[in-house]
Amino acid sequence: MNEIQKSWYAVYTLSRSEKKLAQELSKKGISNYLPLLSERKRWSDRIQTVQTPLFASYVFVNVDIRTEKLKVLETSGAHHFLSVSGIPHPIPDDDIENTRIFVTEYPDKIKIEREEMMLPGKPVLITGGPFKGRRALVERKGNRSSIYVSISGIQTRISLELDHEMLETGEES
Repeated sequence: MNEIQKSWYAVYTLSRSEKKLAQELSKKGISNYLPLLSERKRWSDRIQTVQTPLFASYVFVNVDIRTEKLKVLETSGAHHFLSVSGIPHPIPDDDIENTRIFVTEYPDKIKIEREEMMLPGKPVLITGGPFKGRRALVERKGNRSSIYVSISGIQTRISLELDHEMLETGEES
């Protein structure tokens, strides 16, 4: 008997179609996540706060790829799944959950960095705040540490600075 195995996947969207795709997927009953940040935009006659996607041209879907892939791709605004060697690349649940926490708890501190490849960092356990109990990668910078959540395959990471006291390495036990 085949068990339903849902995983998160990144769907590449048509240009500027992230919100429309997320809405259409929801109408079809497909679980999706589009992280949005509030940004102040200036036009010649006004300043307005708008919701912009954290990851341009990507919407995350939680589907059983074997049975729901076509349903996603037939949705207006969807272009293709992020794939490795032609196979849709699953994204770990923790990466999605950490992104949710970043967007909810620290929207003003998020900095997006495009990378050609993710350099290895030191794994740590976060011991305080909303990320307590979560693992992350660290790059030391001065008196604070930058924590990175990487979204596998789309060559993007989100960073947040936390105090050293909120971090624990395996060596400190």
